Amino acid sequence: MRWVVINNINGWIILDKQPGVTSRKAVTKISRILNIKKIGHGGTLDPMATGVLPIAVGEATKCISFMQNKSKKYSFVIKWGQKTDTDDAEGKILENSNVRPTKDQIFKIMKFFTGRIYQKPPIYSAIKIDGDRSYKLARNNIFVKHEPRQVEIHQCILKKIINSDLAEFEVICGKGTYVRSLARDIAEKLNTKGHVISLRRHYVGDFGEKDTIFIDFFKEIIHSPSILKKMLPIEAVLDDIPALALNETEARKLKLGQKIQFNSLEFKNKFLIKHPNFQEFEKICATRNNNLIALVKIETDLVKPKRIINMKIEGKYDVDRKE
Repeated sequence: MRWVVINNINGWIILDKQPGVTSRKAVTKISRILNIKKIGHGGTLDPMATGVLPIAVGEATKCISFMQNKSKKYSFVIKWGQKTDTDDAEGKILENSNVRPTKDQIFKIMKFFTGRIYQKPPIYSAIKIDGDRSYKLARNNIFVKHEPRQVEIHQCILKKIINSDLAEFEVICGKGTYVRSLARDIAEKLNTKGHVISLRRHYVGDFGEKDTIFIDFFKEIIHSPSILKKMLPIEAVLDDIPALALNETEARKLKLGQKIQFNSLEFKNKFLIKHPNFQEFEKICATRNNNLIALVKIETDLVKPKRIINMKIEGKYDVDRKE
C-alpha cells in the first residue's frame, strides 16, 4: 500500500455530476478518494440531473450555507402529455393528456413563473418530515402532502420548441426551488400534463461549468500537484461578504474562541468606510493578512466568533486503491 499525503485539504471541488448518481453518492466517492470525512455538498442535484455540484472539503464545510443561498441556473426539457409520481422520467405515469401547447401559449403564461411564487415540492424529495426524508416515506407508500413554499424565480424562459412533445426551458432561481415542480406547474397552467426528462445545472453563484471536473479525471490527478489547480479556495464562496481585517493579537484571541472589542480594533475605521452597511449581514469574514480565520457576528461592541476556520487538516490517498 502506497500513501500520498496531501496537506491542507480545504476548499471546493466543483464536480460535473453525471446522470444516475445521487449527490450523496458523489460526495462519498470524493470522500473515499481523498480519505477524508469532513466533506459535504452545496445543494442537492436529482439523480437524473447533470452539472455543477459544489463539494466542500475540510474547513469549507463551514461555509456550505453560504453556497446554498446562491442563485442557480438550470436548463430543462419538459415532455408534454404525461404526469408522473416523481415529476420526472424516472417515475410512474399517473395521468395523460392530449393537449400540446403552442409557442405563443407558452410565452403568455411565463409571466406567472417569475418573481416570488409558491410551489409544492415533489413527493419524492429530500425534504424531512419528522426526521425522515420525503422520498423514503414515499418509497414505503407513505405519502405526505407538502404545503406550498415560497421560492424566488429570477428568470424563466422558453429556449426552444424541440417538437410537439418536447420543449426546453431555462431558469435562474434562488434557494429551495424544485425544477421538477416548476415543470409540473408550467404544464398545469397550460391545461396539460408534463414532467422533466432532462435537467442540467449550469452554475451555483460564481461556480460554473468552467470550474468543473469529472470524478474519473479527479481520481487520475489526485496524487499530483494538479489537484491544487482544480480546487477552489474556501473564500471563493464568500466574495460578496464584508471582510474585517485583524492584527496578530486580535486574530489570536478570535482563533481561541474569545470575543474581541469592535471599537478597539486597529483597522475598524477602514472597515466602516468600506462596509457602512455591515450590520445587514448575518455573518462577516474575519481575516489576517488576507487569510480567512473565522466567520463572525458583530453585536453592539463585540466581535463574536461563529465559525473558526482551522486550515491544518490533512488528507491522504492510497494510490493503489481500486475504486
